Amino acid sequence: MKVDFIIACFLCLCISSQVIEAQQVVTGIITDALDGNPIPNATIRIANSTTGTYSDESGNYSITKQGTGSFEIIVYHIGYQPMIHVIDTPQSFHQHNVALAIIELPEVIVTARSNYRRRDVNLFWFRILGENPGKNGMEVINPGKPYYYLNKDNMLKVSCGEPAAIVNHQMGYRIRYILQSFQHDYNNNQTQYRGIPYFEELIPQNNREKDRWEKKRKEVYSVSITHFFRALYQEKIHEEGFLLVNGDSLKHRKISPVILSDFLQFEQDMVMANIMYPWVLICFSKPVTAAMIENGVYDIWATDKGFPVVELSPQKIRVYSDGSLTGVLKIKELQNSILGLSSMLPIEYEMK
Repeated sequence: MKVDFIIACFLCLCISSQVIEAQQVVTGIITDALDGNPIPNATIRIANSTTGTYSDESGNYSITKQGTGSFEIIVYHIGYQPMIHVIDTPQSFHQHNVALAIIELPEVIVTARSNYRRRDVNLFWFRILGENPGKNGMEVINPGKPYYYLNKDNMLKVSCGEPAAIVNHQMGYRIRYILQSFQHDYNNNQTQYRGIPYFEELIPQNNREKDRWEKKRKEVYSVSITHFFRALYQEKIHEEGFLLVNGDSLKHRKISPVILSDFLQFEQDMVMANIMYPWVLICFSKPVTAAMIENGVYDIWATDKGFPVVELSPQKIRVYSDGSLTGVLKIKELQNSILGLSSMLPIEYEMK
């Protein structure tokens, strides 16, 4: 099964190993961009995590991110455009003031809200979630909030003035998702979108539900992009169940593993990953042995073996000493979805 699906997203993946004691504190004041008045009760979150706080009556806030590396701060209040700030210079203290602007959707989006079909809605949610929404899986609490616009060139664009509210019943999380951009070209069946989630853990009703959630979390994490980049930073991708191969070699039914030292450049507090050619990442969820590589027992194109396969496009990515990642990650999904919200966990999950 081959899915022609491109995603461009800003990832902030964090692992704490030797630097678990380190932390970064961000403080500032939230104000109205029009009149400069402070905004109380604004939501401040660290992207891709469960860490969050609110501004006080004077608009002041303080939030702490565990570990070093880069991360994103999300500031949101009802009626205002969400603000996302990238912090890519690790240090113990950051000062960041935010002026929120009132939401003003483009007129073309508002007037053309009725210009869409049911299939457009279904496609949008499938791409964002990684599966179809449902009350027992990924339940969308506010499905009517997005604006859909299908233009004459058969290009679907979607915007949303407030975070999408989603409950992941399989893993026990409440998710807020800030959609930055979304477009799908029906002419070539390609989707590009950007968005940032933040999480809140649900309270299990009993131990059975708790165990079911944890089992699913471990299953998802084993093949996740977060897990891969942590293993990449540690140079242990095979031990952690990942195989990175030259995409051209697969065209000839061969498996030619990528040598990590050929594209990883270690510096003082980060590693630069320079992906020079299209490389295919196979996520096995079990250690990759020499026999698996040499014998080529896994023909990823013949049948759906159940493991995810993605293609990494040429790009440069910075990974800091704690495993956090900055840059626009370009991925083409080839087999089984691991890019939607149904396959995402908070960054602190499985921190060592």
